[in-house]
Amino acid sequence: MLFSSIDFFLFFIFFIICILSFKTYQRSIIIILSLFFYSYWNFHFVPLIIYFCISTFFLIKKNYYLPISISILILPLIFFKYSSFILEILNINSLFKYSYKGELPLAISFLTFTAIAVLIDRKNKNNDEYNFFNISEYLLYFPQLIAGPILRVNELIPQLNNKILFLRDNIKFGIVLFCVGYIKKVYFADNIGVYIDPFFQNPNLTESKDLFKAFLLFPVQIYFDFSGYIDMAMGISKILGINLPQNFNKPYLASSMTDFWRRWHITLSKWFRDYVYISLGGSKVVNYKIYLNLLITMGIAGLWHGANYNFILWGFLNGLILCIERFLKIEKFNYSYIKNLFYCFIIFNLWVIFRVSDFSLMLTFFNKLYTNIFDVTLYENLTILVFVCIFIISQKFDNYKALKNFSKKLNFKVIIPFFLTIILVGLSISVGQSEKFIYFQF
Repeated sequence: MLFSSIDFFLFFIFFIICILSFKTYQRSIIIILSLFFYSYWNFHFVPLIIYFCISTFFLIKKNYYLPISISILILPLIFFKYSSFILEILNINSLFKYSYKGELPLAISFLTFTAIAVLIDRKNKNNDEYNFFNISEYLLYFPQLIAGPILRVNELIPQLNNKILFLRDNIKFGIVLFCVGYIKKVYFADNIGVYIDPFFQNPNLTESKDLFKAFLLFPVQIYFDFSGYIDMAMGISKILGINLPQNFNKPYLASSMTDFWRRWHITLSKWFRDYVYISLGGSKVVNYKIYLNLLITMGIAGLWHGANYNFILWGFLNGLILCIERFLKIEKFNYSYIKNLFYCFIIFNLWVIFRVSDFSLMLTFFNKLYTNIFDVTLYENLTILVFVCIFIISQKFDNYKALKNFSKKLNFKVIIPFFLTIILVGLSISVGQSEKFIYFQF
């Protein structure tokens, strides 16, 4: 049930009707319909999500040694996502017949990290915020269930404890946010994906000029895809009067890789900073340990994205660049367009490593791209190059505050036809079939 699908629109209408009809039981409705939302993807994994709710509450009440509690919560993630990869590394696949090789449970990485955050935040606290009902509602809340943003208990539960009020300004801003996210996803990300996916599938049979197109356009696709999801999630929540944190802040205008990770997937970056990097000692240790902490943190971040060598390499290279920047004190340098262009070039190369899982195909991609760089037909790719440049520059105007002020000036006589037009055009473009969000695989 994608946010961009007819099924979700019907679900959300039904959800609002239930909320308005049974005001006393709003929180129960959120839990029940969130379970339905999740089960719509794959009913077989509903017991897994219930497991996270029960085990998180149980571990909090028992107050076990924290590493043991975290280990219990992380076991499903290891089994479903990493067991085959671990056995492959150890070269003992033949000895174990029970490694999981089927479909990855939806949102298992996000669920695991969210549950771990609950355990860590609960430590040394003694209040009623962490009862079973609150924890279940916090983990299951459907707008952010599948791909974030990753919220803390104190960010979401107090809002869910309040009665849902459908306020005029919230509804207008929510619809505008949803439309922006819908345009990003259906109009841009899906169509770019259809265009460039064949180029990534087999670089051996792809011309250098087409690899150049893929190199330029995938960073655009993944941004529109993921930030589009977040905008829609924020819009849905805003209609309900619930605020979700901003997860993107003009990432391709970053002045360094350190700055990039403060702008891209902000809630996940904060999670790794607070629960991994700082737990390892952060910056309050000797220099060589700081660099080691950065490498470990980004290595785990890479592995979190997938059980494959390319993600480990991607994470390690990000960590290495962060170490180099810290050593050279890059953050103290002033912003410049040349510097921004340089970092965009680095980020775009890293996205290739992120996208191409097979090492041999990855090497082929880079080899054909750079050995034949002067054979790339500039005029043929000029339109795409201009499009990407406009995209990067346009990030200056990606401003939630401006959107909020804009929405206040609109009335429902304008906003409803606008919404319907955006959706109908999107459905015609996608022929009713929007692609899954990229981050659903994590």
